[in-house]
Parts: sequence; structure tokens; C-alpha cells
Amino acid sequence: MIKSMSPQEARRLIDVQGALLVDIRESEEYAHEYIEGARLMPLSVFTLLPPAGDRERTAIFYCRSGTRTRGSAATLENHGFAAAYYIEGGLIGWKKAGLPTVSRKVPLPMSRQTMMAAGVVVFVLSLLALCMPVFTWLTLLVGANLIFAGYSGICLMAKLLIRMPWNRGN
Repeated sequence: MIKSMSPQEARRLIDVQGALLVDIRESEEYAHEYIEGARLMPLSVFTLLPPAGDRERTAIFYCRSGTRTRGSAATLENHGFAAAYYIEGGLIGWKKAGLPTVSRKVPLPMSRQTMMAAGVVVFVLSLLALCMPVFTWLTLLVGANLIFAGYSGICLMAKLLIRMPWNRGN
């Protein structure tokens, strides 16, 4: 059975025995903050990973809080590592223990930015349409753009958002 260990024990095992530190979160989460030296192996594609050579090592898994790791213990354990552990409290526990992480300021994923922008535009135009019916047509135009984006894969709103200052330089 996969066992828990404190962040301090994990740090020692990594430093002394060269244990493999595995971040099972998704890439968007990892992009914001991670433990230095961790290998990203998202749970969503974990069965496709890791290379056979790594299976001979001890693996220490973590997610944000430890919940996903505990809930996926059987999947992680049955992947054939020499030994498998998870960090108590995940990344949050690691930071509470005073251990370092690597943080980067990155914009929200474009899909989330697009959903937020579309929601704001539709909400505002709908409110304006209550007073001036001409705004109903603009609301319909936004909806039509979203349908077109879903069908074609070309989103005009995303093309606009990508030019925003917070999305430059990444």
C-alpha cells in the first residue's frame, strides 16, 4: 500500500536516496508552482508514464493538498515502482513545512480567459438589452461567435485576448 510521509521525510529521501519526486497535478497547476526537481506526470495520463528505468526508483507523489494522491493510491501503487509514498498535505503541506517551491506568475489558460470574457460580454449586453433592445442583437452575435468557435476551432475572442498585455512574453 502507498504510504504517507512528512514533507521533511520526503526531502531527506529525495536528497539521500535520489527518490523520484512526481507531481500528479495537471500542467496548468504545475506552471504556477511546483517543487524543484519534480517530474510532471499528470494523473490524467499517468498510465502512459513513466519510462521503465524510473520504476526501479522509489517514487514520492504529490498533488496540491494530498487528496488526489490518496484517492489515486491504487493506480499509483500498481504502476510498479520499487516503493511508493505520498507527501502528507501535498504541495500545501510542503510549503507549511517551510520547504522551497518554484513559483511563476503565468496568465490563466486561454480557455478560461475566453469563458470569462464571453460571460462578461453576454452579461453586460443582456443588461443593456433590457433598456435598449438593439443590444439583443449584439448578444446574439457573441453567441454565434461561440458556436462558430466550437465548430471551427477558430475563436475570435481568443485571438483578441492573446494580444492583451498579461498574455505577452510567455
